[in-house]
Amino acid sequence: MKIEAHITKKDLINLSCYFFSRSRGTWIYFMVLFLGMFVFFSYKDGFTFSIKSTLIGVVSSFIGALVATLIAWLWNLGYILLMSNSKSGVLGKHEYVITEEGLSESTEANEALIKWSGIDDVKINKNYILVRVNQYLFHMLPRRSFSSLAKYEEFGNILSSRASGNA
Repeated sequence: MKIEAHITKKDLINLSCYFFSRSRGTWIYFMVLFLGMFVFFSYKDGFTFSIKSTLIGVVSSFIGALVATLIAWLWNLGYILLMSNSKSGVLGKHEYVITEEGLSESTEANEALIKWSGIDDVKINKNYILVRVNQYLFHMLPRRSFSSLAKYEEFGNILSSRASGNA
């Protein structure tokens, strides 16, 4: 089975938005910032834990950690968008072929075979089939690349069953 996908910067933004709240790293980063800020505010107040000072510390830490996490995410997204292009093989035309050995990918920049045992997970949502190779590397197949919903679901189900069958 073969599919041609055209990956755009909008797809990268969608992928980043999809994983922002689903990533364990995001929550660890947020919690470290939150706890660090709370300890700092508590230290600044001389570790007096009245209801008022504790509430102010918790709210301030939460808002600060949230803002810092969003800024870090936007910074990373901006960097990804600036560095991604078709010459690097991230944007542009991607040809994917399901073979007996694995998922074959061909772009302007490279050709690769991702063996079934090398696929960590396959997620299928309403807009993308996401093939996770490791914690930070995904191949995305937009639904718009398929002629019908049935073909989209079939391709995703084949990927999912073969990847999980060899795990």
